[in-house]
Amino acid sequence: MTGQTLKTEKELICRPIGYIRTPFASAGETPKAGVVKPEVEGCIELFAEYAEAAASMKVGKRYVVLFWFHEAKGYAQTVHWRGYGALMGLFSTRSPHRPNPIGLSTITVTGIEPPKAEQADEPMRIWFTGVDMIDGTPVLDIKSTDVNEENRQP
Repeated sequence: MTGQTLKTEKELICRPIGYIRTPFASAGETPKAGVVKPEVEGCIELFAEYAEAAASMKVGKRYVVLFWFHEAKGYAQTVHWRGYGALMGLFSTRSPHRPNPIGLSTITVTGIEPPKAEQADEPMRIWFTGVDMIDGTPVLDIKSTDVNEENRQP
């Protein structure tokens, strides 16, 4: 590190790899954490072009989903914890209202439905519990929670 402050004005571009389907139509009815309603199941409709990237995902395994809080508008640098608690710095909370409204949730896969060969543009469906997103949420990435995964040979 050179001790210089880095400040760039570069724009970052993210494109969804799919969308999340849930029974929650609004932020008000959505649990603030996936453990609040563990019985609720959601589905990631992963674009068919990424099906190969999900080929090694397994039912029963946990994954981190990175997504875009697409309905969040604006942000404040201090917010009330969980919307009603003590005032805290934004980066010490899980508020959806952020400079870059990226969310992350840990899910458990309950089912995997690959795209049908005869319907090449149909999405792959990944069913999961740990739902704390609203219906239609864009998915940015999916990552394994297994820290040893990268060191393991197939």
